[in-house]
Amino acid sequence: RISTTPPIPPIPPIPPISRIPPISRIPPISPISRIPPISPISLISPIPAIPPIPAIAPIPPIPPIPRIPIYLYTSYHRA
Repeated sequence: RISTTPPIPPIPPIPPISRIPPISRIPPISPISRIPPISPISLISPIPAIPPIPAIAPIPPIPPIPRIPIYLYTSYHRA
């Protein structure tokens, strides 16, 4: 039991952790602060803007109308 206790107190792994904090302090703040402000705003804007577009999509039935005038114009020109 005593031989198992000594190997358990290995504190060396703690120092490596202190090396990561400095690096994790800059990367997480700069990339996250750059994307979050743009991400949430751009996601909220496009989402509300997209719903109105689907309502306009049903307008495609208009193309068939121009086709009729073109057909009449072509027959009139032929005559």
